[in-house]
Amino acid sequence: MLFAKGQRPDADRLAAAIEAAGRLTVTHRFAQSDHPDTAGSHSPVFTGFELLRDGMTYDLTGLAPGPSVAIPPIRHRFGFSGSSDDLEAAVLVPGPHLAAGAHSIPVVRTQAGIAASLAGLLPGLVAYGWKPARTLVGADFFASSVSAWLEGGAFPSLGFTAFATDSQGGMVSEGLSWFTGQELRFSNDIAKDRANAARLGVRLVNQLVSQGRLTSQDHIIAPDGGRLALEPTRDGKTIRVRRA
Repeated sequence: MLFAKGQRPDADRLAAAIEAAGRLTVTHRFAQSDHPDTAGSHSPVFTGFELLRDGMTYDLTGLAPGPSVAIPPIRHRFGFSGSSDDLEAAVLVPGPHLAAGAHSIPVVRTQAGIAASLAGLLPGLVAYGWKPARTLVGADFFASSVSAWLEGGAFPSLGFTAFATDSQGGMVSEGLSWFTGQELRFSNDIAKDRANAARLGVRLVNQLVSQGRLTSQDHIIAPDGGRLALEPTRDGKTIRVRRA
């Protein structure tokens, strides 16, 4: 969760936003240390909260006045054109008991729902980062796409995944492997039309996130009516997309 410099919330501001968001419960507060406050007494410095939603707990850390969380490398931007150099970060992660399921859709779905519910309630919250895809997503874009997903719409492919041209002229996905263990690679002739290839990629990401890992060749009909083959590589890490 990325904030304009100096705008990261402290514990009180976050608690107020959580109360306003609804469906969230603070089950624990993480204290960094004790320090003298302005009145000369000692008060704990809360650097984060454990949050409960839908029976699952998540840790939100990096609150002011503690240090900002390090911002991971960013390669792709959606709905945000600013520089990450001008931002500070807090981070929302699944709690320890969810570690084994951190890649699962139910865990990510609730995690995204918590993050999106705080958009508009925390002044200075301008974007969200998703490390597995190296993406930076504007707060409005993120909240809108996640809300649509939670209401039964498509998986928010742009943000949780991204697409880029590889050194051979094809187009590859980034971030899909977090969910399925596989990335997509579109053949050079498909990738020539970047916009259409990206639209096809969004469709396939939504399909694969729902159905899971592809273990054998499959076929789909492209938007132009052509037939496409989906072929897992021998090591199973990539799905080649080509015209059949």
